[in-house]
Amino acid sequence: MARVFAVALFALAAAACSSTAAIPDPSAGEGPGIPIACLGLAQPDCMRAYDAAATGLAPDVQVTYAEVGPFGCPNEPGCPRSLAFRPSGQVVFERSNGEPILILMSAATANIAISPGDFFGVAVAPTSTSGQLRAEPIAYSLGHCGLMSGIDIDGSWWDPVGFVNVDHPDAINAANGTFTPHDPNHATFVSDGGFEVSLVRRVGEKQLPGCM
Repeated sequence: MARVFAVALFALAAAACSSTAAIPDPSAGEGPGIPIACLGLAQPDCMRAYDAAATGLAPDVQVTYAEVGPFGCPNEPGCPRSLAFRPSGQVVFERSNGEPILILMSAATANIAISPGDFFGVAVAPTSTSGQLRAEPIAYSLGHCGLMSGIDIDGSWWDPVGFVNVDHPDAINAANGTFTPHDPNHATFVSDGGFEVSLVRRVGEKQLPGCM
């Protein structure tokens, strides 16, 4: 089975790398059409935040990826994953040219308030070697800023997608774990401490925030 997977993996790799945007399986929790990461918010509040933030975009903006959050607990960890308990956060939309648009958000009242923000980061190309992906899991260590350090494997960045438990310390700190590919464009990272996140392959550079 592993050999069959590997053959399919390499046969599809060229097509995956030529795609302008990797569209993940909707069953993983993404919104329609583009990969969406929900950092701290569960459905449906993640999409409520996404839709509210999207009203601040110009009509001609083409979004290829979005991170909703982080939305953390304002007082103590472990609060419910909804806007009622996590009212403040942000949404970062990535345009087709790779430029990010940051929208600040507050749902502390009945209405969701949004305002533009400044994204502080830098576009970084992947440095890993392509053509190294196999069917079996591989060891991988997150950088000292966790997911904000990026995941760079097989010549590509891998973006978080679906729900992301930002309350787990391994989400924002260095952590050893295992990267498991499911097909050429989808994978899962599980830290030794139990943090798990679904991933989708990105083509080209990734905007990494100031913490790298």
